[in-house]
Amino acid sequence: MGKRYASVTEMVESVTGDKPYAQELEGDLASQSLARTLFVLRCQKGVTQAALAARLNWSQSRVSKLEHCALDKMKVGDLAAYIDALGLQTWICFHKKQMSAVEWVRFHALEVKKHLELLASLAHKDEGIYEGVKNFFGEALVNLLRIVETSAKRLPRQRRKLSSLQVCVTPNAVDEPAAGEKDANEIAVE
Repeated sequence: MGKRYASVTEMVESVTGDKPYAQELEGDLASQSLARTLFVLRCQKGVTQAALAARLNWSQSRVSKLEHCALDKMKVGDLAAYIDALGLQTWICFHKKQMSAVEWVRFHALEVKKHLELLASLAHKDEGIYEGVKNFFGEALVNLLRIVETSAKRLPRQRRKLSSLQVCVTPNAVDEPAAGEKDANEIAVE
């Protein structure tokens, strides 16, 4: 069996011995990753270039050019129109370079908090909405705790401080416990 490479650029550098060329190739590949993503999104929606062009009132070649465009040549307006024509939303986020995993988790946790607060504000308008939001909060709590529990189990055993992470959530997880009743929403960490 031949040698295995971690990336195309690693293979190019190994075969050609030309590190500057391999680095240039890596930059070219990275600059086209958004264009490739557009192609994948369109295909996932089952839309042809011609059909998308008709929705946008563009030529089919303009759609093709955008799907093959380098990042530094892409226009934000074209990108937003393309995404909108697929029934998706464009969300551009600015953040510091090289964010750590912890910083990304914190960022997304704050986004989740913002949307949960929006749901809570909607719950004041109607009893049916309140019930739906209340039930969703319980579901979200269970799902988030399971995510943390699953990740905690991936910690190295010998250094893991948690011998177990147990979650006990009742179907009415967001209801307040009755007077004198034990809170069934407790999270036990041993």
